Amino acid sequence: MKRVIKFILGALLGLLVFAAVLLWAATQLLRAAPGEWSQPLRIGAWHVDASVTTLWRIATHPVTLRLLENRSVRTPYGVLQWRADAQPNTWRAVCAPCSVRSAELGHDAVQLTRVEFSVRRGGQSDMQGEFALGDAPRMVRGRWSAHLDAKGAELKFNLPDTPIADAYALFASAIPELSRARIDGRIHGDARLRLPAREWTIHPHVDGFAVAGLGTEALLDAVPTCNGKASTLKFGSWLPRAVIAAEDQRFYEHTGYDLAEMTAAWSASPLQGDAPRGASTLSQQLAKLVYTGDSRSHLRKLRELLYAVELDRTLGKGRVLNLYLAMAPWGEGQCGAQAASRHYLHKRVDALTPTEAAWLASLLHNPDRELA
Repeated sequence: MKRVIKFILGALLGLLVFAAVLLWAATQLLRAAPGEWSQPLRIGAWHVDASVTTLWRIATHPVTLRLLENRSVRTPYGVLQWRADAQPNTWRAVCAPCSVRSAELGHDAVQLTRVEFSVRRGGQSDMQGEFALGDAPRMVRGRWSAHLDAKGAELKFNLPDTPIADAYALFASAIPELSRARIDGRIHGDARLRLPAREWTIHPHVDGFAVAGLGTEALLDAVPTCNGKASTLKFGSWLPRAVIAAEDQRFYEHTGYDLAEMTAAWSASPLQGDAPRGASTLSQQLAKLVYTGDSRSHLRKLRELLYAVELDRTLGKGRVLNLYLAMAPWGEGQCGAQAASRHYLHKRVDALTPTEAAWLASLLHNPDRELA
């Protein structure tokens, strides 16, 4: 009996020693070197700042991928179904439905009916594959690649020539205007994401973007109101010029959206600590005032873009500018340029000097902050 007890105790001690050695080995294997990209890992009392490079290589090793084959894995984005592809050394994952939440996309999560991507490992630090978003026959397809080093990872995405209507169709359940909007044009481009900095570099190309069917021509004869009162449409010459200079310098050149400004805003790093760079044209700001509201949401921005493109076509530049000036919020409860001019400068808007007009226009970016 004593021998049995000694054997059991010895076996338990051996298991404890083995577990301790295994834990030590795992810690040494996963621990990030000084200056290396790391991610904290904690299991109970055990904690290590793990090397993301090592975690990446373990997660994408053929043995790991083979173990995941034909399995479903719960992730923060949805249930991921993993399987081997017909091509050698290639795996394919499907998330349907899939939800992506990111500070860059606004408060709401991006809901997609289906996300599918393939993975091919080209070495310890390189991977590539294809992706497909949405449902057939309007799937948005593209290619991706990734390279990892000790400091971080660089992911590249390529979108081939795609109808803009197909890209919008990804959000058909959340954008009611798509049931009546007629969208023309095509988009293609490249993007690069640097991690862990989350720095985006985006190079989109848009051709022939046009929208019809939203009914914005109703604003041609509409009388703008602010706080229940009809607003003037006479603003003199200086304030319209000052507002264009401050808010939308390419106002007379674009067709409702400024792709260069949008690209710069998308490419801004969210970790720089500054306020997000604005990219809305006056047409987009008018769309926000009349149709979409100002919630910080990717869906609102997509709706706003549709309206802006149609507004520019149906109303023309002069009408868009006048309606915006008649309705724009100027802080301290002031709505419209006339009310703002009388409130701040105690004079009619068409009597402003160039300096006064420039100052008043400077408030539009963020009236309450500028006046604080």
